[in-house]
Amino acid sequence: MEFKKANKQRSTPPTASLPVKPVVVSEPPSTSTPATKPLSKASKQLPPWLTKKPVAIGVIVAAVIAGIAGAIYYTNANSAATANAKPTFATLLPEKKKITDLGGWKRVSPPQNEPVFAYADTLTGIPVSVSQQPLPPAFKNNSKSQVAELAKKFNATSKIDVNGTDVYIGTSAKGPQSVIFAKKDLLILIKSQNKVDDMTWASYIASLI
Repeated sequence: MEFKKANKQRSTPPTASLPVKPVVVSEPPSTSTPATKPLSKASKQLPPWLTKKPVAIGVIVAAVIAGIAGAIYYTNANSAATANAKPTFATLLPEKKKITDLGGWKRVSPPQNEPVFAYADTLTGIPVSVSQQPLPPAFKNNSKSQVAELAKKFNATSKIDVNGTDVYIGTSAKGPQSVIFAKKDLLILIKSQNKVDDMTWASYIASLI
């Protein structure tokens, strides 16, 4: 599973409100430590962005992106080994569908990382991969702004409103899309192989329960 960056546009078009009824990591941050101050044993076991307070939003977002990039790499290299894994956190599925209808869950993050699980589905005949993970603790107090910041890193600059949920969509020149949003304490990323229209995205996201 690969999240490709869309176009380089940085500006955010006006939000398109779509009233809809209800019908998954870039390079990880450097782990080198400063030469001037030796770190304690405990600090050496933590990434540098966790040893500095306060933690900036941009740094937190970078850590999440690194995790997503790692999940993509791990999925490609270990798809067979993760096929039978099951999430231990509450997840969302399309209304009236069971996970068995979708081929089951697949863990897409390495064992030493926070769990990220994904399933496969189709929208208007277009294959999509839906990855879910618990909303990072640092996102919970201000999830809207932090999800928006994360979306920028994926060039997901088009925003739609789905029953009060901000959904960010990035479209590559060749058609595939990346969709990022937070819902019910989950960070959700959807990758489509081709372009899906906004109304279909809105209907699908509203159906996740």
